[in-house]
Amino acid sequence: MRVLIDCSQISRQKAGVGIYALNLIKEIGKRKGNNTKFWLIVQDDDADFAQLADSFSLVRIPARLFRFLPLRLLMEQLYIPWIARRHKIDVLHSLHYSLPLLPMRAQKIVTVHDLTSYIMPEVHTKTRLLYFRFFIRAASRLANALIFVSQATSRDWNRYFPEFKGQCHVIPLGKSPKYRPDLEPREMEAAVHKYRLTKPYLLYIGTIEPRKNLTRLVEAFSRISEAFPTHQLVIAGMKGWMYEELFATIKTLKIDNKVVFTGFIDESDKPYLIGAAEAFIYPSLYEGFGIPVLEALACGTPTLTSNCSSLPEVAGDAALLADPTDIDDLASNIERLLADTELRNLLRENSLKQAALFDWAYTADQTLCAYRSLAR
Repeated sequence: MRVLIDCSQISRQKAGVGIYALNLIKEIGKRKGNNTKFWLIVQDDDADFAQLADSFSLVRIPARLFRFLPLRLLMEQLYIPWIARRHKIDVLHSLHYSLPLLPMRAQKIVTVHDLTSYIMPEVHTKTRLLYFRFFIRAASRLANALIFVSQATSRDWNRYFPEFKGQCHVIPLGKSPKYRPDLEPREMEAAVHKYRLTKPYLLYIGTIEPRKNLTRLVEAFSRISEAFPTHQLVIAGMKGWMYEELFATIKTLKIDNKVVFTGFIDESDKPYLIGAAEAFIYPSLYEGFGIPVLEALACGTPTLTSNCSSLPEVAGDAALLADPTDIDDLASNIERLLADTELRNLLRENSLKQAALFDWAYTADQTLCAYRSLAR
């Protein structure tokens, strides 16, 4: 079996899809057999994928050109089919929605992470909306198989594209073993100091974008801040798009001194910041999976997340669930999470059991099964 995996869509600063791509490919590299050969298409400025050269044949493309979306799409539509033909590829895996539109000998499999472009078009810029909708529709017509990262995403797909006739695989994501409850206290303190944080703090990790519902989060935090005057709200992650309302709300509420923005967090620091947090809050309006929630559970950090989309699948009974559109519900559950010691202990106990259900090795095994099914 000869497999080509397109990693050209993955940014250097990895969050969400990037974490999925890197961990999936690392695990595939550990278990691919002698009768399989893998090629990866990667940007030449991505050091993470460069480290995998011993396990995969890397096709490096110049990032100075192909980090620019129009040129990357041109490369995807013309160069990838040529590479696939040259190496007699059996299966082409597109990790992030888009795929070559030309007919190919290779079977095409696409990972669908979410359908926010259909369910919540208002949280996307016009350019992103057109891009995602175009390629999701193309996948519904041209892909031979799809991978969904949760049952919720699979249900959403069936609602919008019930006519799809290809193979469908629900393959949940995993978490790294570095997310664990017995982290070294000195390492946690070093990470807290590195980002100039003050304990105790509530933590959110993720891209700053409308879907993450951060404006309602800061409003809910402002309502409980008098009862917990020493607590900070830490928002860790890079700026995405349409975040102006969030910063305006913080100024209006006059809580600038209690809300801390760290910017992008190094992957190596994330477990320690989560482990040192008083609570982890992830009030997203919609998630295809929600890796940060799983990582917080694996660290045993008391967690509050949303009661919608895939998040109850990931959280199980190991986190508090709140209505992300109801600021009062968010505020009361945050207060409960901080004040109820017995509840916090119960959540810690349940969180480790729940996190143990998800593993990148399983994700890789199931993905390889999907490849073999297509290659046959």
